[in-house]
Amino acid sequence: MLPQAQKAGVQKGGRSSDTRQRMSWSDAHGHRCRRVAAAALVALAALAAAALVAAAPAAAATLTIELSRPAVVFGGTVTVSGMVDPAVEGEEVVVSLDGADVGAAPTDATGAFAFEFAPRHSGDVLVRLTADGSMSAPLPLTVRPAVSVTHGKLIPFLRTRFVLNVKPGAYDGAVTARVFHRGRRVATVRGRVRDGRAVLLVPLRGIEWFSLRFALTPTPAYGSREVKKSVKLEWRRLAIGSTGLRVKGLLTQLKRLRVRTPGTGTTFTRAVSDAVVCFQKTYRLARDYVMNENDWRKLDVATPVKPRYASPARHIEIDEGRQILMLVTDGVVIGIVPVSTGATGNTPEGAFRILRKVPVSSTYDGSVALPRFMTFYGEMGIHGYPVVPPYPASHGCVREPLWVCDWVYDRAFVGERLYLYY
Repeated sequence: MLPQAQKAGVQKGGRSSDTRQRMSWSDAHGHRCRRVAAAALVALAALAAAALVAAAPAAAATLTIELSRPAVVFGGTVTVSGMVDPAVEGEEVVVSLDGADVGAAPTDATGAFAFEFAPRHSGDVLVRLTADGSMSAPLPLTVRPAVSVTHGKLIPFLRTRFVLNVKPGAYDGAVTARVFHRGRRVATVRGRVRDGRAVLLVPLRGIEWFSLRFALTPTPAYGSREVKKSVKLEWRRLAIGSTGLRVKGLLTQLKRLRVRTPGTGTTFTRAVSDAVVCFQKTYRLARDYVMNENDWRKLDVATPVKPRYASPARHIEIDEGRQILMLVTDGVVIGIVPVSTGATGNTPEGAFRILRKVPVSSTYDGSVALPRFMTFYGEMGIHGYPVVPPYPASHGCVREPLWVCDWVYDRAFVGERLYLYY
C-alpha cells in the first residue's frame, strides 16, 4: 500500500501511471482506426473509378473511304477502299449503295480494307463497321448507261436508221443526235430510250465522212452519257440505166435544191438525166448528163440559188447563159428546169409578159406539136419539146423537156412578168 501521503500526492498532482498507459493505448488505437478508414476510402474510390471507367462507352472508330472512280459505265466495277482507326485486324466493314448493302470486306492489321463491286445505279456509297455501327461519310457515285450503236445502209442525202442499244433496260432518258459534216453541225435529231432501245432516222445530206454525237440525258438513277460514231458515205458514178438507192438520194437532194425532178425513184431514166443536166447548168458544171465525182462534190456543198429579180412577187426568169428557167414566188426560186433557147442567139433579152397560153401549138410547118405553149414576144414562146439539148438549139423559142412542161404551164398565168438575161 502506498503511504497516505503518496496517495494524497497522486490524487492531488494528476493522473496515475495506469491512467496514462490507458490513455496512450487508446490514442494509438484511434490512430490505427483512422488509418484503416482512410485506406478503405481510397480503395472504395479506386473501385468507383474503375467502375466508372468500365461503364463508360468505348470511343467510336473513324472510317475514311475513297472510290477508284467517281463515275462508271454500267457493267463496269468500282473499288471502295479505306481505313478504320483504331486499327483492329479482321473487323468486318459493310459497303452500301443508297442504303442497300452490296457486300463486306475485312480489315487488315493496319485497318485498311478494299471491296470491288459492279453498281447497278447511281447513289451515295458509304461503309459501316459491324462491331459498333460506326459509319463513314458518303461519297457520290454516278453510273452511266452502256451504249452500242448500229446503223442501216449509208446512202448519200438520205436518212439512215441508227439504233442505240442501251443497258440497263431500266434507263428511260432522252437521246439527242447531233450530226456534223465538214466541221459544222448540219442536223439534230431527238428521241427517247424505251426498253433499252432508241431508233433515230438521221439525215446524212452529203458524201464521205459524217460525225455523230449521241447524248443521253441524266435520270434520277443514271448519269448522262455521250457516244460518238463516224460513218463514211460513198458516191458512185450514175448514168442512164443506173439503179439503186443512190439514184433516190441524188433526186432527193436535187429536189431540195429546187431542181425539178421526175419524182424520187431508184432508176436513172432519161428524165432523170434532164434533171442532172439542169443541176450541172445551174451550178456551172460540165453538161454531160452523168453524175461524176465533181458533180457529187458540188451536190455536197450546193445551196439553193437566188433569183436575180426581187419583184414582182411571182415571176419567171430565164438565164440564157446557163440555159435554165426559174419560177419565182415571194422572192424564192420554187423550181428550176433545163431549157434550150435560140441557136443563133435570137431569143431576146429584157422584161416581157406572158401574152397567152395555148394547151397545144405546133411548128410553122405543123410537123411537131408544141405542147403547153406560152407566148411572150411575137410568136416566140415557152413550150415543151421532145429534144432539149444542153445548149441553145431552137429557132428562138424556149424549149422545155416534155415531162416538165405541164408543171411550168400550170403555175404561170397570162400577164406574168418574164425576165430573160445572160
